[in-house]
Amino acid sequence: MKRIERTYLNFTFGVCVLAALYLTSQNWKNQLVLQDVKVYDASILTDDEVKTLADVHAGSRLYGLNLSKISSRVRQNPFVKEATVVRALPYDLTITVQERNPLALLALKSSMLSIDEDGIVLPVPLERKNNLPIITNITAQVAVGDTAKDDLMQAVNFLSEAERFGPAIAASIDEVQLNEGNLVVFTTASSLPAVVGKGNFDRKLLYLQKFLTEIAGRGDADYYYVDLRFDGQIVLGMQTKGGRPDAVGTSQTLGKVN
Repeated sequence: MKRIERTYLNFTFGVCVLAALYLTSQNWKNQLVLQDVKVYDASILTDDEVKTLADVHAGSRLYGLNLSKISSRVRQNPFVKEATVVRALPYDLTITVQERNPLALLALKSSMLSIDEDGIVLPVPLERKNNLPIITNITAQVAVGDTAKDDLMQAVNFLSEAERFGPAIAASIDEVQLNEGNLVVFTTASSLPAVVGKGNFDRKLLYLQKFLTEIAGRGDADYYYVDLRFDGQIVLGMQTKGGRPDAVGTSQTLGKVN
């Protein structure tokens, strides 16, 4: 009987200790107030812009802040892909931002926007990146926050693949034109438009690299475009009546491409 009473007393004592510790910790938490918000990894947005989006104020109870809601508010900016909010005890809050980086500029009829590798339409950054390629001849209506579709998404996929292919080839791409279902690429290394069509961009980038390094710069005025759509060969198109880069006309096949 005494053993049972002793066990009960020990249990009761343990519960009381835990309760006291819990109340002490809660009281300690309630005394913690926010002093500073620290922002990490923001480059397009300024730290002050992120803090404004977070909408938290010094003096707020640190454990009274809803971190999920703060993250959601920061993600309202189209340049923010993810925002991780953490309490940095004892007095600070940290916000780590993963931004959407523009992959290309979008030339619209009456404005200029940008787009990232996920196809999310963005504003043009205040500090405009002059080395970004430009996507032209866009007929679809697009606005900030939209996701690219159809041929515009094809252009995004091509540029994303070019980034993975290598910095030299990516840097050489100046413009991607949407041309009736075909992508037509203009580079800084050649005056000839390169027709790449749709899909199989890894192969076509290999052909484009071969064209730019081994063929471009010959200066033959009779050539009007280079066609990279055919498996295993690069085709140079001759001047065509009507002047469309994707028109069928006289062409010269420059051997097989391995």
